[in-house]
Amino acid sequence: MIDHNVIKLVREFLTRYVREISLPILTHVRTLAIRYGSWWRVNPFRRALIDVAIAYLRSGFIIRSTMLVNMLRDVIIDVLINTVVRRLSFIAYVIGIRLGGFGNPIIAGLQWLNRPVQYRWLVK
Repeated sequence: MIDHNVIKLVREFLTRYVREISLPILTHVRTLAIRYGSWWRVNPFRRALIDVAIAYLRSGFIIRSTMLVNMLRDVIIDVLINTVVRRLSFIAYVIGIRLGGFGNPIIAGLQWLNRPVQYRWLVK
């Protein structure tokens, strides 16, 4: 089972890198979630929001509402978390980057994940 702190770290990492909302990003996230089987675990209203935004952008319109952009950004982050939380290499990469060690961040993250829980320090 994945620790709540690890999911929080992944959410912070994805929040830093998901900045804009565009048609290629929305279609890529939906395709990725369908491919890895996590699309059906997403809330149906959130799935519908992505589908409607894709249809709206394909019609040639532009999303200008900041509230809608923020909602879509949150939905994309949730879909990506459901997708990548099952990939140990991604979680190890995020933890390794947060640890700031030298060398390969995936190896540092895997070493941290492999420690017993009582010997782990909180990644800041």
